[in-house]
Amino acid sequence: MRINLILMLGLLIIVTTSWVVFSGAWLVFVLLLVLGFSVFSVLYHDKMILFYLGAREIRLPENPNFYRVASQEAYKLSLPMPSLYFYNGTIERGFVFHNHNSLSLVLNKELLDNCKPFELSAICFELLLQAKVGLAAKRTRLTFLLGTVSWIGHSIGAILQKIIPVKEFQFCLNWLVNYLLNPWISLIFNLTIGQGYFKKVETALNAYPYEKELFLKVGLKIHRPDVVYSLPSKKLVELSSIKRSQTFQNIISLEFLPHEWDYLFKTTEA
Repeated sequence: MRINLILMLGLLIIVTTSWVVFSGAWLVFVLLLVLGFSVFSVLYHDKMILFYLGAREIRLPENPNFYRVASQEAYKLSLPMPSLYFYNGTIERGFVFHNHNSLSLVLNKELLDNCKPFELSAICFELLLQAKVGLAAKRTRLTFLLGTVSWIGHSIGAILQKIIPVKEFQFCLNWLVNYLLNPWISLIFNLTIGQGYFKKVETALNAYPYEKELFLKVGLKIHRPDVVYSLPSKKLVELSSIKRSQTFQNIISLEFLPHEWDYLFKTTEA
């Protein structure tokens, strides 16, 4: 409910501002853009997140193991077969996006390449379980909202870089956009769903002790010490990425969002 309210308030502010600032053909153009965004935010917000991540769809011949385990876990949970994707990022992350009857599983390419079949099975089950218990749809809408904010910020930066084609300006601007955007994006995430979402995921997983045990074994492989996720470490990653593309900047913004894996694995270790 809070996510839908934020989306409606944002659209209302944009429409009101456009009505005051623009007129004539410009006003019609902006209102059409707002209408198009509204349609995408309702019907295709999961596809837009894949765009923000630069995700690529995986075909059956490319990774039959991923297809097999995803199909098995979807059948186990009485869910439709999800579409499978990978993206190139910096942190071992997995996402599930749920929009009506559309399901998508997205894994970091390094994680996908290094996981054994039973590990992929555990990851697929944990992600799909969020769709089964009705949690994933809400998180998908929120990720779309935050991804859109990040994409707009970095797109404006990309336009400025075209106007001022100086490498040093590009590096400084990428750093500045990350510095200004990422803390606010994380804050909005925590204010809307936050730790409560992760606790619900843990509660749902507790109902499947065997699958939970397999999943926690995956945590021993991919989880790294807290210092890797500390603020100084994240800032170092941001600094090392300022020479990269706009898409990579968007990926970092979404990867740095709080993730249930950090919560679940840390809780287990404690």
